[in-house]
Amino acid sequence: MRRSRFDGQVVLVTGAGSGMGRAFSYGFAEEGAAVACIDLNYDSAKATVAEIETKGCEALAVEFDVRQAGQVEKGIGTVLKQYGKIDILVNNAGVVIRESLLRTTEEDWDRVVDTNLKGTFFVTKAVIPNMMREKHGKVVNISSIAGISALTATAYDASKAGILAMTRHWAMQFAAYHINVNAVAPGFIATPISDALRKTSVGKTIDSRIPLGYGEVSSIVPTVLFLSSSESDYITGQCIAVDGGLTCCHDMGPEFRGFDRPDMD
Repeated sequence: MRRSRFDGQVVLVTGAGSGMGRAFSYGFAEEGAAVACIDLNYDSAKATVAEIETKGCEALAVEFDVRQAGQVEKGIGTVLKQYGKIDILVNNAGVVIRESLLRTTEEDWDRVVDTNLKGTFFVTKAVIPNMMREKHGKVVNISSIAGISALTATAYDASKAGILAMTRHWAMQFAAYHINVNAVAPGFIATPISDALRKTSVGKTIDSRIPLGYGEVSSIVPTVLFLSSSESDYITGQCIAVDGGLTCCHDMGPEFRGFDRPDMD
């Protein structure tokens, strides 16, 4: 297996048991990192680790709920005991509940905001002291294009916008320690979470409005790895949208895109 950019480094990925988190974990492992795979579902985290180990790479499964500060601190302690450091943190754990404002319950709000926003806060707060002592580190927060423009639902959009605000603040606060903090904003990605939506008429309409169509999980991995590598040492406080062009324009549909086509006269 090819090893390069992350030889000797330790990466912690939350939500590593499925979807993008699992793909990120595989990507780091393929380039030499030891990966701490964090998930609320321990069996899912173990499955990610098992796949990494079959390829001759090193990984550790750790179970904790990012919404619970005590569990987070204990889990980070387990990783530090195993590896002695955490060079890279990818805050990926998240949930989405698609409801209108009037149908969003307090329980819905708490579940989404506590997981996506508070969870990112808790995990980063637990990891960052180690990076400060080492005077280096990379933090990549997984936001969403829903944090850039109104798109999904009140709680989800608010949580993802909050992640972008924290990203900018932390980039400023920890620059003196050579810690880079950036965000990635995925667009509509084909994952188990979006499977039901993609099969509906609304999902098909969304697909038609994305210049490059729905993305694959593999579409996000290179950007996360780039922001975690030395190649991005002079980038901090930024958000890169990986969205197939959805946020680059007010897209009125495929028939309006090809202005130079003969049938568009």
